[in-house]
Amino acid sequence: MNKVFTILCACALSFQFAQAQDISSHQYRKVAPENMQEYLKRETTYWQKWAENEITKGNLVFWGIFQRVGGTNQDNSPNILIINTFKDWDKGADWMAITDLFPNVKMEDIQTQTLSTDTDRIFLRDLDNHIEAPGVVADNDFKYVKILYHNTKNRGKAIAFQTEKWKPMLQKAMADGKTTMKGWGNSSVISPVSGDFPYNSHTYDLFSTMQDALSPPFSADRDPIPDGFWKDHSANYKDDRPRNVNLYRIVSVVTSTPVE
Repeated sequence: MNKVFTILCACALSFQFAQAQDISSHQYRKVAPENMQEYLKRETTYWQKWAENEITKGNLVFWGIFQRVGGTNQDNSPNILIINTFKDWDKGADWMAITDLFPNVKMEDIQTQTLSTDTDRIFLRDLDNHIEAPGVVADNDFKYVKILYHNTKNRGKAIAFQTEKWKPMLQKAMADGKTTMKGWGNSSVISPVSGDFPYNSHTYDLFSTMQDALSPPFSADRDPIPDGFWKDHSANYKDDRPRNVNLYRIVSVVTSTPVE
């Protein structure tokens, strides 16, 4: 049995990122500043309710909307990220069911296409490596997420480093209270991997505040990093566009989790 959890402005983001081997899409959109307030209102008023309904029906596992904070080339770059995880990618979801949910609202007042421009869509496979700091309360501690895409020569080596070296070190720092990072996880990029988007793996860092997200994540007294820790990993990055990093405010999330 599924129970729908909806949390605005902060969320139990870990449920989506912890879904073992799920396939998700990262859909990027560009919204003009003068349209942002109306765009977010429609997403959280109408499409959030649609997502809740699709989760109840068993079509959707996760829906979330994230607003980019700062960054370069703001005039031309996407500033909205939507993450969708479907239970069955072939079946998808019933997008037109939204008209049944709001029979007295015109579709022109629900749709977001005229307020935004789709720019990119990335497909990823989760690797079931989500971790979080002890005592985390999702609605208090997951307010910002840093999305990182990695462009490496050997994806397998990069993911092995993330999983076998970085993850345990980060877990210990979390347990010792030596990092402001509240959660972390990774996934493998399925598509596209091309000249326009050369990145082949993805990680995310969760924070409670923007200040934490923009500051060095580790305290000065954390355990020292062993000699040679970064050597092979650093050499695995390609010289051209080795990383793509952006920070997002968590606007709204709807997710499902089994209830016993």
